[in-house]
Amino acid sequence: MPLRKILFVITKAEIGGAQKYVRDLAHAAQRDGFDVTVASEANSHLWEEMHDAEIPFREIKSVRREISFFGDIKLFWELFWLIRKEKPDILHLNSSKVGAVGAVAGKLAHVPYIIFTAHGWVFNEQRPKWQKSVFTLITKIAARFQDIIICVSEYDKKRAGELNIAPEEKLVTIYNGVDVSALKPLSRKEARVRLTLGEKDFVVGTVANFYKNKSLDTLVFAAISAHSSPVKFVIIGEGPEKEKIEDLIAKYKLEDRFILTGAIQNAASYLKAFDVFALPSKKEGFPYALLEAMAAKLPCVASAVGGVPEILHDGKNGILISHMTPGKLWDAVAGLSKNKKRAQELGASAAETIALKFSLESSIQKTLGLYRQAPIDNAASKE
Repeated sequence: MPLRKILFVITKAEIGGAQKYVRDLAHAAQRDGFDVTVASEANSHLWEEMHDAEIPFREIKSVRREISFFGDIKLFWELFWLIRKEKPDILHLNSSKVGAVGAVAGKLAHVPYIIFTAHGWVFNEQRPKWQKSVFTLITKIAARFQDIIICVSEYDKKRAGELNIAPEEKLVTIYNGVDVSALKPLSRKEARVRLTLGEKDFVVGTVANFYKNKSLDTLVFAAISAHSSPVKFVIIGEGPEKEKIEDLIAKYKLEDRFILTGAIQNAASYLKAFDVFALPSKKEGFPYALLEAMAAKLPCVASAVGGVPEILHDGKNGILISHMTPGKLWDAVAGLSKNKKRAQELGASAAETIALKFSLESSIQKTLGLYRQAPIDNAASKE
């Protein structure tokens, strides 16, 4: 088979699930013999990883999360000329904004095959009804320009079907996966020293960027219920909502309870510092942070949203909470703090689930299969 070129495009280069997804696929595709290029907003972490792997990185200057008519027109033309210059056989788009704008630009630039990965549909977010309708319409239009849509959960695939986003033959589910051997965790002692935690602290932690969908204020309100318990809360991540969370912590005088570390490049290496991992999100796709916490044998408490119930089964390998509230979260955490044996059993079962069902290799091979099977005439694609 002639050498095929893949151009990966993603909105943000921050440390997050979608970025890990692109990083892992870019490395794997390169090893598999594809010619790979990654394009994103400028960010040192992703750039350095691509540079070390000798994978070309192209900066996108016009990319923004929010909708902006003139900004998105500018993004369209930037992507169009980038695609024309790179001449990929396969354009793999990630994030809702790039998935829509990039798909149209890709088709007009005559890309033979366009793949979009939906890392959790934007219309699943808690928004006004009119906004959901607009995003649903945009997603439907974009799907006409996409050849394959990868859903990271059966939940998202089902939602796409219910809303007639695309024909059934365009939709495929490929779960995210983790490479347990690559996590390289610090020891509990070392991780706690670096996070300035005491050896005897009971620690509830999460790895999440500060966005509304992550509902990190739920952790703050849960901490109010923990007033009589020696519990510490750790949040690893960055984002636009961080200042609001800091203000909320200060308002309730919880500064001695919370450690906000900011972004840490290899956040999973600190997981052993936690006694419980919490994911109180309002919306998720198929969260890497949860997969990594489960692989680290942590008892996990998570909202029953998106693809989470396909990973976590209540009472078997974690605690799954429908309609998450601070009270429900604290009750679950308090129960685990009092029953160490149950916490250990849930953590062990969680790690077994990851090893058996959610390996990175399985996820990558299924995606590489899409690249290999793409109906592309290489000679024609380079004209």
